[in-house]
Amino acid sequence: MDTVSAGHDPDPADSRPTGGAPRPDDALRAVLCGDGVRRCPWAPTGPAALEEHDHRWGAPPADSPGWFEALSLEIFQAGLARWSIAQRWEGLRRAFRGFVPEEVMRMTEDDVDDLLLDPAVIRNRVKIEAVVHNARACTGLGPVDWAQQAGSPPEGARPPGSVLELTRRSPEGDGLAARLKEQGLVFVGPTTAHAFLLRTGMLPGHLAGCFRAGPGTAGSG
Repeated sequence: MDTVSAGHDPDPADSRPTGGAPRPDDALRAVLCGDGVRRCPWAPTGPAALEEHDHRWGAPPADSPGWFEALSLEIFQAGLARWSIAQRWEGLRRAFRGFVPEEVMRMTEDDVDDLLLDPAVIRNRVKIEAVVHNARACTGLGPVDWAQQAGSPPEGARPPGSVLELTRRSPEGDGLAARLKEQGLVFVGPTTAHAFLLRTGMLPGHLAGCFRAGPGTAGSG
């Protein structure tokens, strides 16, 4: 998908062909893509990132496995290049049994050892064991319970105008990390908790101008 322009409506004097020199702000603001839709600048970087951006990132989960999946994905994402986890999404869902906590909690040490040989997942024993442990710690939580843990989105929250305004942590994330740790979950520091809130739409995770940032889009509006 070709990035055409950034930050304003295109006109013939303003657009650039595929392969043209990027503008300095192309990586900072929502960009106009080749299909005429404005997206966050990381969306057109590849098919997996585009799918993640358009359909999952910033969408409030509908059920308990969805909430658990969102937290688990951010645990695996920790320390990796942003959006790299999108390329492993299908493999992780298969390996972790659809992220149904009651199924994940039954995983054994042998299962963990098998996953360390699976190239479709993030082969990090600490993260894998953290997800299995967390499944046991949050079994029985319903969607309402998860939503209460995450807290209500700040009233009047506005999507950031550029990636420079995105933060790696927030007061909401700090509070959530503390609550999750009190509940016995692990690998849920403030940075991971903040990203979880962005992923689930509890905090604005799409830039101003992105089609996912408006009210009713499950983005952040």
